[in-house]
Amino acid sequence: MKRSMLWVCLAAFAAAASACSDSPSQPSSNSSLTASVSAPKPVSPGDTATVKNSDQPASLVVSNAASTQQGVMYTFEVASDSGFASKVQTKDNVPAGSGGQTVVKLDNLAPGHDYYWHARITSGGTTGLFGPTSRFTIGPAVAIDPPVPVGPLSGTTSAGWPAFTVVDSTRSGPVGSVVYRFEIATNASFNPLLLSGIVNEQPNRTTFTPPASQAPTAQTTLFWRATAIDQTNNVSSPVSAAQSFVYAQPSPQAQLAAQAGYVLWPGTQPPGTTGHAVLGANWEVAQVVSFNGVPHTKPTLEELRVFDLIDRGMNPFDALNWMNANGYSTEAVYYPSVQVIGFPFEYMALVGGQWELVMRVGA
Repeated sequence: MKRSMLWVCLAAFAAAASACSDSPSQPSSNSSLTASVSAPKPVSPGDTATVKNSDQPASLVVSNAASTQQGVMYTFEVASDSGFASKVQTKDNVPAGSGGQTVVKLDNLAPGHDYYWHARITSGGTTGLFGPTSRFTIGPAVAIDPPVPVGPLSGTTSAGWPAFTVVDSTRSGPVGSVVYRFEIATNASFNPLLLSGIVNEQPNRTTFTPPASQAPTAQTTLFWRATAIDQTNNVSSPVSAAQSFVYAQPSPQAQLAAQAGYVLWPGTQPPGTTGHAVLGANWEVAQVVSFNGVPHTKPTLEELRVFDLIDRGMNPFDALNWMNANGYSTEAVYYPSVQVIGFPFEYMALVGGQWELVMRVGA
């Protein structure tokens, strides 16, 4: 009984072994270990496109390439020649992006040059071919020098707000729309700012006059500086050399100038401090007609300036000479024998120690 059962088992085992030996061998896998890939196509920058230097670092964008396997990685090459003999940047192992495109950010490139770029993928052990080459240009660099302060310069005193003035910045490259930021503070570190203002560039010289509502309420030393800003290219100059001046409460002539809509000294500021002369009669702001029929506002800016210089301690001759030598031309004439200064429509006459304004009645 036991022997019969043993033979049955042996026979069954032999049959099974025979069946296994007759079965064909099975492949380990039906798929290839390598991928089939296509080449990515350039999207941006487009061929012959120009990238502003101020927009750097530039980004390269390709439409995603096809691959039969997962794990796609991109290689981007940038060269200064179309044959890629002189490569300037290579970005490897860039993961495939979503949305059908892959983007890589470059390091800054030298401005004012043409560049060539292409990309390829690696996937499943297969490195594809580079896609089409595209050329782009990095635009020239924009450089702006600091503006040069004209007034008020260090060591001067201003009665009321002066006209903060700079010589316009020199520049190179394709500069766009330029504005100037003026900063005023009570300390040389400009922290905190007392006030600031931005004005459009004006021909040759640019001026900023703060509003009277933001004036200090007492005499104090102030510091100011200016910066030129190219808004188109988002490029700024270094700040100008800082200047300091003494802000004093507006003199009567400065108040009259402001009332008439004048800027007393928009450029070079005169030396000295006020308090050496007294305004007499007829200096109120008014619309008048001259002896020869010319309507005008009195006092004129020229008259206010001459009085201001006398008020700063100059004699009339020196006042007129200073104006002509510093860009404030005047037609005034001083007659010392009668202590009168003649202007086109009025006279300034020293009467009882005060300078009165007298309408002319003839040539």
